Amino acid sequence: MLKTLREEFSFVHGNVLLLMITWAVTDFAGYLPDTYYSLYVEGLGASAFTLGVILSISSVVMAFLQFLGGYWADKYGRKQLIVTMSLGRVLIFLIFAVAPTWHFILLAEVLLGMSVVSMPATMAIVADSLPPEKRGLGYSLTLIAGATSIISPLIAGILYLACNLIFGMRIAYVIVAACWLIAGLLLSKLVETMEKDASSKLSLKEGIRQYPNAVKDSITVWRLVPRSALNLLLVYAIATLSVRMCLPYYLLYANHVLKIEEFQWALMQTWSALVFYVSALPIGKIVDMFGRKKPLMASSALFALSLALFLFGDVPKLYVFFALSSLGNALVFIAYPALQADLVPKEYRGKVTGFTNFLDSLLASGGILLGGFIYENISQEAPFQLQLLTMILTIALTFLFIQEAHTREK
Repeated sequence: MLKTLREEFSFVHGNVLLLMITWAVTDFAGYLPDTYYSLYVEGLGASAFTLGVILSISSVVMAFLQFLGGYWADKYGRKQLIVTMSLGRVLIFLIFAVAPTWHFILLAEVLLGMSVVSMPATMAIVADSLPPEKRGLGYSLTLIAGATSIISPLIAGILYLACNLIFGMRIAYVIVAACWLIAGLLLSKLVETMEKDASSKLSLKEGIRQYPNAVKDSITVWRLVPRSALNLLLVYAIATLSVRMCLPYYLLYANHVLKIEEFQWALMQTWSALVFYVSALPIGKIVDMFGRKKPLMASSALFALSLALFLFGDVPKLYVFFALSSLGNALVFIAYPALQADLVPKEYRGKVTGFTNFLDSLLASGGILLGGFIYENISQEAPFQLQLLTMILTIALTFLFIQEAHTREK
C-alpha cells in the first residue's frame, strides 16, 4: 500500500512541492479578505455599480498585460517573473489595508491587475513540471495545497465580530502582505523549466518595446496548436463572462435579499472550501482515468443546478448551493488546465495561457460591469438567471466542439 502511494505521488518534489507549499500560504491569506470584500468596498463608500467598475478596470489592466506575460514566460523563462511579481504584491496588499476610501481600493486593484502579468509563467511552470499521465492528479494536488483556506472565512468572521468590518479587513490585508513576503522568498528556490538567454533581463523599457511582438505572437500561436485548444478557449470564455457577471454580487444578494447574516456567510464559505478540497483528489484521479471532457460537462451541470437553489435560497439551500458549486469548481479547475496542457506543446504554453488569460480577463471586465448594471437597474435576480442559462449552453458547446487530445503533450 505504502509503495503504491509512493509511486502514485512520485512527481511531488522539486517545483511541484515548492509551489504547493507556497499556495498553502497564499491561499490561506487570500481568502481572509475575500470573505467580506464586497462589504468592505461598500463600507468605504462604493455602490454595487462602483464595485463593478473597480473590478472591471483591474480586469482590463490584467487582460492587456497577459500578452506580455505569456511572451516573457516563453522568452525569458518562468522563474524571474514569478518571484518579482510575488514580492511586489506585498506593497499592494498594504495599500488595501490602509485604504481610507474606495478610490485607494481602485489603485490597489489596478496594481494587483498589473502583478498578474506573472500568471502565464506560473501556469506554464506547473504544466512543465507535471508528467502528462499524472496531470489530473497533479492539478488536484495543486488545488489541495490551498486547503489551508478552509479556515480563512471562519477567521475572517471572528475578525468581523471582534473588530468590526473595516478594522477586521485591515488586519486581514496585513496578514496577506506578510504571507506574500514569505511566498516570494520560497519561490526564489524554483528551478527554471525553459531554456533562455542568460544575458536577457526583464525591464519596463524592454517590455514596452516588445509589446507589439508579444501581441502578435500570442495571436498567431493558435495556428500552431490543435483546433480543439481554440474551441476550449472560446467555450469557456463564454462561461467566464457569466461567472464574473455574478461573482462580486453573491454576497450582496445573500446579505440584502436573502437576509443571510455576515457570520453565517463566513460559515458557508468554510463549508464551501471544505467540500472543494475534500473532492479535489478523487476528481483529479477521475480526470486522469476517464478523460477531461466529461468532467467539464459535469461542472457546468452542477453550476446550473446550484444557481437554481441560490436564487430562492434559505440557509439550508445555500449550504447545498455551496456544496454543488464547489464540486463544479473542482471539476473545471482540474479538467480545464489538464486538457489545455495535453493539447499545447511546451514551447507555446506561455503564449497560449497569456492569450487565454487576456480573453478571460477582458470578458470578466465586461461581465462585472454588466452584472453591476443589471443588478442595480434591472433586477437583483437577473445576473444569476443569465448565468444559469449560460451554464446549460456550455454543456451543449462542450459536447459538440471540444475533443480529448489524441496524444498528450509533455
